Amino acid sequence: MKTAICTFCAQTGMLCKDCQTKLNSGEITNTDVKIAKTAIEFEKHFPNASKVTIIKAIERPSFILLLVTPGSMRFLTGGSADFDKRLERALNKPIKIMEKSKNLRKVADDVFSPALISGINTIFVPKRSAVPGKSSVDEETIVLFAPTEKEKFPSSVKDLIELVKLISGEDINVEFR
Repeated sequence: MKTAICTFCAQTGMLCKDCQTKLNSGEITNTDVKIAKTAIEFEKHFPNASKVTIIKAIERPSFILLLVTPGSMRFLTGGSADFDKRLERALNKPIKIMEKSKNLRKVADDVFSPALISGINTIFVPKRSAVPGKSSVDEETIVLFAPTEKEKFPSSVKDLIELVKLISGEDINVEFR
């Protein structure tokens, strides 16, 4: 499994010069190191997990989101594969594993789960300019939820909106109708 630190460091528990530099510079965190150690142990029991690349671990106050390459989920969860449960035990925090995607709907679904999205609307807002011919149009994306879904959110609305922005690069607004 490809992780934030090299395989040797994950297996031995000692960080090489390069990995230690990454840790000291803030490029990786202690959480990344713990995830790598757990990943190596998991890979011993599930050899297919070697096909997985962990892109990024994003820490939030109430959970940790693990961003993996598309198509990797089947090697990490389901059946007796329980990578998320092993990480939860190692890190003492709920884990959410998500495949990287450019599709805003999929990203929002994964970030806001277990809450169900009612719809996603894209509104085109005209942006007027004092200079003739220089007007433009801005896009605004609104993710809609039923009011009862708010209690199912894994974190605060603001935190989840920031997470969607971080992963997809798109700004969204959330409304309850």
